[in-house]
Amino acid sequence: MSSRVTRIAIAAGAGLLVLAAGSTTAQARTESVSGGRTCLVNVDTNSTRCFGTFREAVTASTDGRITDAPLSGKDAARDRKLVDRLRVSSAERGGLNAELAILYEHWNFGGTSIILNGGACQSGNGRDYAGEFTEWADRISSVIPVACWVELWADPHQTGTHQEYRDSTPYVGDAMNDQASSYALL
Repeated sequence: MSSRVTRIAIAAGAGLLVLAAGSTTAQARTESVSGGRTCLVNVDTNSTRCFGTFREAVTASTDGRITDAPLSGKDAARDRKLVDRLRVSSAERGGLNAELAILYEHWNFGGTSIILNGGACQSGNGRDYAGEFTEWADRISSVIPVACWVELWADPHQTGTHQEYRDSTPYVGDAMNDQASSYALL
């Protein structure tokens, strides 16, 4: 009788371990799918606010003018009309608090996304903003220019290898992938 109780206890314990492992796996999967948080970086003040969804970040960035953006940055990258709406929203505000560019941690617009906002760019009339990556150094793999062109630099203070991006770019290329330490907005 004792060995039967022991086998039942072992089977029950193994079942609980399987359930616990399944729960942990489900949580990890959920976090990795929705874990692509979006941070809003104001290039004028160098302040950063992070949000759980891309939609929340866009709503904050546009002062509530756009509240129906996709939940994830990856889905937003596929929505060409959203980038057009961001450009119009920025223009309507006279360049105040404009959405300048969106940067992504992974190729094909995956992972954490960063919305750079601030005053408007002059589009091609020189370097309007320059900055250093802190938390995101060596992590940028794709970019979407909104109101500004984006120039990524491999080294701090806009030095070393660099590449300019004027269009939506799902992969910044081998020379810049996970290499950018600083940026310029043109």
